[in-house]
Amino acid sequence: MTDAQILMGIMQNDNRVWQHVCRNMKASFISIITGIPSLGDVVRPYIEDVFQEACIIFMSKVKSGQVVVSREGGLFSCLVQIGKLTAFNLARKRGVLLGKMMDMSQINESLASEDLDVSQKQQSQDEFLDRVFDSIPDDCRMLLKKFYWDRKPMDEIASMLGLRNADTAKTKKNRCMNKFREIAKMLLENEEFAEDAVRAAVERAALRELLEDERIMMKDASVKTAALETDEDKDNPEEM
Repeated sequence: MTDAQILMGIMQNDNRVWQHVCRNMKASFISIITGIPSLGDVVRPYIEDVFQEACIIFMSKVKSGQVVVSREGGLFSCLVQIGKLTAFNLARKRGVLLGKMMDMSQINESLASEDLDVSQKQQSQDEFLDRVFDSIPDDCRMLLKKFYWDRKPMDEIASMLGLRNADTAKTKKNRCMNKFREIAKMLLENEEFAEDAVRAAVERAALRELLEDERIMMKDASVKTAALETDEDKDNPEEM
């Protein structure tokens, strides 16, 4: 899959593209991040979180037009750079780096790059909106995911969710949006809650779910492979 195809797939919320990222980039990503002097050992216990959040930020930057293809393989390099910053921020946020003398130059000078950084205010708002989305009813989360992530039309959503028709689905969507606003506006400064913010929160939640499913699937596949290799060793003791 080329970088151009990956970019297009991310814009279209194509699950196959993210599966490709997990299956073809994740291992190298983890190897690079955990191989960084001073930082690698610190983030190793929660490297899955680093990868997930790096993908979330990467998706956001692609959708906002901040990522362009300059050379083949450049998207992976961009994901890794975001991963380095994410790893450092997560470690610092969790207080893991407290008391440790760390030379930033040992990590990477690009960590200070403004074009890869995410403002603390924006990050805090996103985290809050993610919690809001997790707190709304399951049927609302499912409907909004079908609409914003899967991009299903209202008549199809109505059929999937057992609703009467497209108008009923639209009415329920509006109620779900109002529920989201009702919870969110209590802490957001601006009561005019943009639909784009809802869409972004839904997309982040959908991607996290997809990445978690891939993590579990890949883990199960590794366990099965290990079991098969063990069985083969038992069947061929003379080769051991």
